[in-house]
Amino acid sequence: EQGIADYMKVAEAFRDIGDYITINTSCPNAFGGEPFSDPVRLEKLLKAYHALHITKSTFLKLAADLTHEHLDQIIELSNTYSIDGFICTNLKKEHGEKGGLSGKAVEHASDDMIAYIYKKVGKEKIIIGCGGIFSGADAYQKIRKGATLLQLITGMIYEGPQLISEINRDLIKLLKKNGFTHISEAIGKDVL
Repeated sequence: EQGIADYMKVAEAFRDIGDYITINTSCPNAFGGEPFSDPVRLEKLLKAYHALHITKSTFLKLAADLTHEHLDQIIELSNTYSIDGFICTNLKKEHGEKGGLSGKAVEHASDDMIAYIYKKVGKEKIIIGCGGIFSGADAYQKIRKGATLLQLITGMIYEGPQLISEINRDLIKLLKKNGFTHISEAIGKDVL
């Protein structure tokens, strides 16, 4: 219950700041490690959040280790509580050691989750692809799996801030090569 109260306090504080709110259901460092990845606990959190009547877009950041059964339940909850989309994915914890894996280590889990969710929701929800983006080809792969937007940090740490410009240039080339005139045409093309 304290975890939910903390989330609500932060949501209230950021009600009028920023363009969207991320509810990080997968933070391995909070409250004993990912308690809100569990659909029963997540519903309690979303019910409390929904009662705040925050009108800006809200996204759920998901753990890389969720099963399809969990994802189906989370998608259903997102519809019930007016969640706008998903950030796929956060760290991968299930690897037999302490700590979480990011970057290329979560790329396949992220891509698989993006494709699975896109098959379920299509363009009804926004999917933000995150995990393993080190090039324009990586970004394009996430878009073709169903991502509308992208987030990255590990790639920038290793490749530097110029990575964003390189990704944008590569995306333009890949879109032209595949006959697309707008990036929105490529969203989900590998899934449908």
